[in-house]
Amino acid sequence: MKPLVYLFCLSAACCATVAAQSTPQMSRLYAYEVPSDGAAEFFDVQRDTAEIYKANKAPYPRLCWTSLAGPQMFYMMVPITGLDKLTERTWLSQQGEEMPRNARMSRLSRAGASATIKLTRSVPELSWDDTPGNAPDAFGMVRVDIVKPGKTADYTAMMKDVSQTYKKMGTAKSFYVNRVAFGGNVYEYHSYTGLNSLADIQETDAFRKAMGEAKYDAFIKKLGDVIESSERTLVRFRPEFSYVPEAK
Repeated sequence: MKPLVYLFCLSAACCATVAAQSTPQMSRLYAYEVPSDGAAEFFDVQRDTAEIYKANKAPYPRLCWTSLAGPQMFYMMVPITGLDKLTERTWLSQQGEEMPRNARMSRLSRAGASATIKLTRSVPELSWDDTPGNAPDAFGMVRVDIVKPGKTADYTAMMKDVSQTYKKMGTAKSFYVNRVAFGGNVYEYHSYTGLNSLADIQETDAFRKAMGEAKYDAFIKKLGDVIESSERTLVRFRPEFSYVPEAK
């Protein structure tokens, strides 16, 4: 299974849509490789789960994406306000009962689906959103970087330049960075570039020009010294499987 990407990322991305007194800085991220034989049942479960969130007026959103290339992947993210909320399931079952949640897990098992789960913390100093409070972007480019031990400060400095460059270019609608805290490599970072259209995907030449030739060349040379591996995934937001609380 591919590394979790959100997601990802993306706790900050969903926090912009959350109508809550305290802004979550952590997210529970799920990645499923959609089973070919059980795809219909799998997506039915996701649609039904979104309805449960809606019926229970969940305080935080449930945001879902699917990949646009490679194996069919389904990504889901739910923010949490702290580690003490990991067992909080009140919006996953009707009136606090466990039966609907257990039935959901049984249906996913029958469909042949299993998830990789990770917890991430947002990196707010690297993130921005030109349209906070709106629905999530229609598309996103997610990058998963495994940073070499001892190079996190260098990585953060590099990503500040990347973040500023995307904002300067003007085609991205949002940019978020999260770091894995539990359930995976703590040197794993997820960055997310929100897009309204696939036509807004930034080309290398445009990125180089916006960053500046000298800074771009230095950035490329430093990549191998700071980053152990990288993977990019193009994703599409799926509103039919998602839930966003009404603004208050």
